[in-house]
Amino acid sequence: MRDTIKNPEYFAHKLQSNQARILKFETLLTGIEPSNERGIRIGKSWLSRLHMDSVKLAYSAGAGIQDVYAHYLRFIDSYKDVCAPVDSTYDIIDVLSLGVLFRGTKFDFLPGLETIEGRFHSRDGLIGCLFQSLRDEPLTICPSQLDYFNRLAEGEDPAEILSLELSQWYRHHKDAYWYNAHRSKNDTYCGYWCFEIAALSQIFGVDDSGFAQNPYYPYDLAHN
Repeated sequence: MRDTIKNPEYFAHKLQSNQARILKFETLLTGIEPSNERGIRIGKSWLSRLHMDSVKLAYSAGAGIQDVYAHYLRFIDSYKDVCAPVDSTYDIIDVLSLGVLFRGTKFDFLPGLETIEGRFHSRDGLIGCLFQSLRDEPLTICPSQLDYFNRLAEGEDPAEILSLELSQWYRHHKDAYWYNAHRSKNDTYCGYWCFEIAALSQIFGVDDSGFAQNPYYPYDLAHN
């Protein structure tokens, strides 16, 4: 177990439920006529959400990193076809941050991420930074809608900025759909993980050993 909020039984049940729903949507998609573009899009949108939930659930439950990675690949395979400019910037940041953390096998999924980038079409500086890192390009830091990243762009101490942001990360996401999900009666909780700080710690060469005990920091994922 990596999560400190729910018990193993919760995650086992949630993962099993998610898998059943994934199989349901996969079966439905095989029966949809290719001309039914709207139906296919809706089905793949649901699949992508369920696969990303499974990424977080598996990691929270203590699954092996390769199992988490398998869920991530399935997520990209479904999401690359349905990503849209109206999607959440925070979700895209999570997707790309996970890519940075799995960069050792990036050629398995980088084409899919590039398709997502083209469909989302954002000029946010943090998103650009994550992509530049994945492509092994020199970093050209541009402004972001996230204030802490703008301080990084201005050349302030990365270790200090990332440490402060991590300490405030959950509070800074009060407008996120998953905020306080652990209190939901509908079992929507999948775990709270700050993938972006782990990715940026790698990109900016920050020693993250001091983050290891933070309940939101995916330390072993950052060192897989």
